[in-house]
Amino acid sequence: MRDIVAMEQELGQVPEWASAVGIGLLAPCGHYKFPEPLLQVISLIGSSNPAVIKDTLKHQCYTVERDRKKAAQDYALCLDAWLAGTSPEIPAAELSALAHRKINWPSVCEELWRVLGKRTEKKELLVERILIGLRHAIKATRWDDERAAEFGRDQYLGNFQRGTSDDPVFDLLSSPRVKRIEKKLGLIDSQWRSLVSVDLGFWWLCAPKAFRLLERDLWAVGKDSPVEEGEKVSGFLKCEDTYPNQDEAAKWYKSFCDALGTWWKDETPTGRVADEVRRRLGDRTPVKKWLVRLLLKKLKTYERTGGSIGALVNPIPNHKRGRGSIQTC
Repeated sequence: MRDIVAMEQELGQVPEWASAVGIGLLAPCGHYKFPEPLLQVISLIGSSNPAVIKDTLKHQCYTVERDRKKAAQDYALCLDAWLAGTSPEIPAAELSALAHRKINWPSVCEELWRVLGKRTEKKELLVERILIGLRHAIKATRWDDERAAEFGRDQYLGNFQRGTSDDPVFDLLSSPRVKRIEKKLGLIDSQWRSLVSVDLGFWWLCAPKAFRLLERDLWAVGKDSPVEEGEKVSGFLKCEDTYPNQDEAAKWYKSFCDALGTWWKDETPTGRVADEVRRRLGDRTPVKKWLVRLLLKKLKTYERTGGSIGALVNPIPNHKRGRGSIQTC
């Protein structure tokens, strides 16, 4: 880190655009669009264009595109149907005809009903609370041309305010409905939060394994106990296509970091990933080399942090693998 600070000091005046490329905004988990956020950063570094950098929505925490929101809406329909008390074939028929993703919806619904098991007040409250959190994420997460303007417009999901970038913010925890649900849950079981792993104030729809996390939380709700270390949770939501293949991601990430490490040292990285890195970064300049070294330091820090990008690029043996092919161009 001292060497990076020395590089910065040698620059003298750091241009304003260099602080806006988004290195500090990278999602610690790697983001479900991995490696697009990393490629975006090096493209912005390569452009060195203040106007482009300023006008680009950085792919960071809580940035989610339409397709991801539509996939979440399909799962939300499943949960809503369960809460309504209908049988699994009813939502399955609608989803088979109209869902965004064409998967085996009859199997998904049947398995979800089985996993949730016997209906209790506690389970109903937990599923409703999870559903509200999921719908809040669908409404509140951002993308370039959809900033809470289209999804969930008919739903009150927390008090409205303006964020730091003038984006809409919905304070879900201020909702009287949420407070009533959580109060009832607390009276039934003071430890109810141990059954839910995600942040119910802002559900992690942007995480690579967002729907796998939903799967695990519903599994815990169904058996009324937290998922234990090493416990096998079945893939009943059939969501493997919604998160990156970790083995593919690990291989790409190593080549990417190697390419960054050679590029800032004025060496010539080789290979398909290195060619892409060179193309996006363009000509070397002292500012660019400092930023690339800073980016590499940031990634290695994330990688060493438990539950962060390391879970994506250093996959644990025998854990479920995603089937999503990473897009690198």
